Amino acid sequence: MKLTYLGTAAAEGFPALFCNCPYCVEARRLGGKNIRTRSQALINDDLLIDFPADTYHHFLQQGIEGDTIPYLLITHSHGDHLYPTDLHLRHGAYAHKKRAPVLQIFGSAKSAERVGTPPNTEVTVLTPFEPVQIGRYTVTPLPARHMPGGEPLFYIIKDNEGKTLLYAHDSGYFFEEVFDHIAANGIVFDMISLDCTNVDIPIPDSGSHMGFPNIGRVLERLAAMGAITDKTVKYVNHFSHNANPLHAVLESRAAEYGCAVSYDGCTVEF
Repeated sequence: MKLTYLGTAAAEGFPALFCNCPYCVEARRLGGKNIRTRSQALINDDLLIDFPADTYHHFLQQGIEGDTIPYLLITHSHGDHLYPTDLHLRHGAYAHKKRAPVLQIFGSAKSAERVGTPPNTEVTVLTPFEPVQIGRYTVTPLPARHMPGGEPLFYIIKDNEGKTLLYAHDSGYFFEEVFDHIAANGIVFDMISLDCTNVDIPIPDSGSHMGFPNIGRVLERLAAMGAITDKTVKYVNHFSHNANPLHAVLESRAAEYGCAVSYDGCTVEF
């Protein structure tokens, strides 16, 4: 399985659109991996995760031909993860000779409501803990601790070769029923990608995002139940400009937890 991080920042991007704080000033000066767009990822070449307004830029930057992608997973309906306006460009004079004639979109009922009915799409509502077959993937939606009332989800994605990914953005510390599901089904992850919006800004486990201390506790729980091993690839992702997400700083902190740091365009094969 291959995961490409197309965007790796929180809602404001990094450097933030209208910010002149020291972190954003330094990110503009350094450039490179310190420039982060809004969160999005691509599994192999056919399963897109989230659809921010930066999607067009991501496709240009990474050489992605959007008309070939048949599947889209939505985590939740916040604007930095779902910008449905551009989904209405899949028809007529806007889109000729699409190689994937229909884009199949999957998410919670609240996300589906915000997606609406764009042309040449089909929307499927997912239920937490109920697996669904999406092409060559078995996808299990899990409830995220984020956006109360908005039915946010994150995902277990298993391909037809047996590789299993946990893509967990945006969420605070996992609900107990999530840990219970993983343990009851004996799931062992080949790769996990965890929310690190807060980096080192304290946030309780009841919060809607995580930082390194929360990540440490999630990793301890997963390791104790055998869901991660020393072979599991571990990444942190989704960073706020408030938390000083300069890449070198993040790499130093993440190494303490045995994790690597995502960046825009980062590709992980496992």
